[in-house]
Amino acid sequence: MSPRTKEQNEEIRSARIRQIMAAAADVYLEKGMAFEMRDVALKAGVGYGTAYHYYPNKHRLFRDMLGQALERAASLTDSVMQLQAPPHRRMRELGRRLLKLWNADPAVFILYRMASEKFHQLPYEDAAQLGKAFQSALYEPLEDALRSELDAEEAERTANVWLGALIGCANLWLYHGRSHIDADDWINRLYAGFGNEGERR
Repeated sequence: MSPRTKEQNEEIRSARIRQIMAAAADVYLEKGMAFEMRDVALKAGVGYGTAYHYYPNKHRLFRDMLGQALERAASLTDSVMQLQAPPHRRMRELGRRLLKLWNADPAVFILYRMASEKFHQLPYEDAAQLGKAFQSALYEPLEDALRSELDAEEAERTANVWLGALIGCANLWLYHGRSHIDADDWINRLYAGFGNEGERR
């Protein structure tokens, strides 16, 4: 049997990292930051030593997991904000797509949830770095879109309520073991609570 190529080894390594990160997201939803690396190894179906080979501790694992989740969320946000549509329609579409992404990719939901708590569960430097990146890549685009219709103070307030509503609903749902978010139904229900905004379809 011929030895694996460098490319094959890298593909195996990348797949194993994705496997460990997915397991870490699932374990976090079950236990919060009280989890241990052995919990991740068990969920991922790998040896304890294998998990530690890739990540020496859970904080390093979470830093990388959230960093990659931020990249995926930023790509989604950028694509929606470039749509040729009024701001309220772009926000509605972003909400719908975010809920779908959170359902399929719990690490992205965890990013938003931890951002709403200022990443206080992470070491200070990681929290500061992720907080700054979240503000720039994911929060400010919301404010910028809303400022075309609202003054600065109202745009900030609306962005906070909008994000808080999405995160809160998904948090209650996912933390109770439910595995499917009906994004279209949720957005319709949430926007019905925004008065006239809910009627702009």
